[in-house]
Amino acid sequence: MIFRNILNKEFKVVLSAALTISFFSLVAKLLGLVRNRIFAGEFGAGDTLDIYFAAFRIPDFLYNILIVGILSSVFIPVFSEYLARDEQSAWKLANTVLSVFLLIFMAFCLVAIVFAPQLITLVAVGFGDEKKQAAVELTRIMFLSPILLGISNIIGNILQVRKLFFSFALAPVMYNIGIILGALFFIKPLGVAGLAWGVVLGALLHLLIQIPPLFKTGFVFRFLFDFTHAGLRKIVLLSLPRTVGLAAYQLNFIIITSIASTMSSGSISVFNFANDLQFVPIGIVALSFVSAVFPMLSAAYANKDTGGFLRELYLTVNQILFLVIPISLFLILERAQIVRVILGYGQFSWEDTRLTAAALGAFAVSIFAQSLIPLFTRAFYAIHNTKTPVFINVASVFINILFSFYFLNLMRAHGAFAHYVGTLLKVSDIADISVLALPLAFSVSSIINFLWLYLAFSWRMESYDSDTIIRSLFKTNIAVFVMAVAVYATLHAVAALVDMQTFTGIFAQGIAAFLAGLLAYCASSWALKIPEFFTFWQAFFLPVRKLFLSRVFPIQVNGSDKL
Repeated sequence: MIFRNILNKEFKVVLSAALTISFFSLVAKLLGLVRNRIFAGEFGAGDTLDIYFAAFRIPDFLYNILIVGILSSVFIPVFSEYLARDEQSAWKLANTVLSVFLLIFMAFCLVAIVFAPQLITLVAVGFGDEKKQAAVELTRIMFLSPILLGISNIIGNILQVRKLFFSFALAPVMYNIGIILGALFFIKPLGVAGLAWGVVLGALLHLLIQIPPLFKTGFVFRFLFDFTHAGLRKIVLLSLPRTVGLAAYQLNFIIITSIASTMSSGSISVFNFANDLQFVPIGIVALSFVSAVFPMLSAAYANKDTGGFLRELYLTVNQILFLVIPISLFLILERAQIVRVILGYGQFSWEDTRLTAAALGAFAVSIFAQSLIPLFTRAFYAIHNTKTPVFINVASVFINILFSFYFLNLMRAHGAFAHYVGTLLKVSDIADISVLALPLAFSVSSIINFLWLYLAFSWRMESYDSDTIIRSLFKTNIAVFVMAVAVYATLHAVAALVDMQTFTGIFAQGIAAFLAGLLAYCASSWALKIPEFFTFWQAFFLPVRKLFLSRVFPIQVNGSDKL
């Protein structure tokens, strides 16, 4: 009963919804790190995980272009319009979308299963025949997951519009639990195919957790194949540019995987491990805020409330930057400790650790840009402008590919560039560091992408005023500098007190530096009177403190003491 009430809880404030999504995103990301630790310890950065990550790429591509591209960005504003006019017409639209896209998901996955050998050849051009065959077997199993995730995503969009964020936020947690169960229990009887079946189990759990609160919305599913439905046509037409953009973005990762497959064994794994680590703050902070604010932006624009639209956007930009900038610097300064503690055991070697840490550092410099790209992209979508962000994002993909090949050639030449990168990231003594070309190129293109989107949106919205953002960003950077000094000093101080050759020593050093940096950042933010600090304090820390005190100290109720 209690759990059902929690699943059915309605959120009416962006910050509370964002914090809920952020919390479960944190749990999901932590479980993702547990998943990667199991992978790394069991297999190391080598052929087996290269095969798994390559096999995962094609189903992930299909999921992103069909589900994220069409449904995540366009369904919500269109469904919101129908819901504002008439609830029954909104449910008819939802049933039509569910029925039609279920058919599309199944058709695409069936075709992809048949042509899996050809697709894997494109994704992993550097693989030998044996590795390609293993990847084909895994990718065919994993093609079941886009079907389940497609249904789940549509349901999640409906729940977001009805402000039922809890189960929507919990779904990624269930997804990672399924993958972990596969890694723990399916590998022994099924071999590496157990990893693929874990992905399918995770997708099924992702769907099942969102079904109970769906009934509270009044939705009743029935098959409706109305291909002429005006809302369906609008969703498809509005999504075409977005789908093209996401297809290009995912094609970018396919090309990166293909390039990495020509490098030394484990390069695909190193890139993916580092990418997963750097994506933790993006997923926890940025995407959580974007998911929470997007329905509000869509509603504000639908109601012609430009002031409310921009106010929500300003607040979200400042809140995201306040959180991700210090996290980015923390990842750069403690990259080796983070990778060693999370991944460094079992078959994951010290060289694997150092290369992954270096790649993480290269990624981290662009986390601020990667965090704001989805926000400004969704801001464009909320005003029904899909062409501008798609053009910018597609162009940025080509920029990334060009820089990938350019940096790779510089790395393989073993000249000044390779020496500088190796020295800066402390891997100059490793023979082959060419994989670092990929995260470096990704960061450069991400920063260009964000700047382009930001300038385009500023031009599109004439009343857009960035002064508030700039003032807040200036204070945030001062606080971040103080934090960096505290982290750096603590790292060196603790290193002299503990054994840095042990897990306990590395963990103690990392935690001490993190706590010192957190304290310094909070104190600096308080002293500088950064508004976002007080917003988060009131939204999170004060309720926690009140809850704790109410359980420990008596509260006066009608003259009597009650616990």
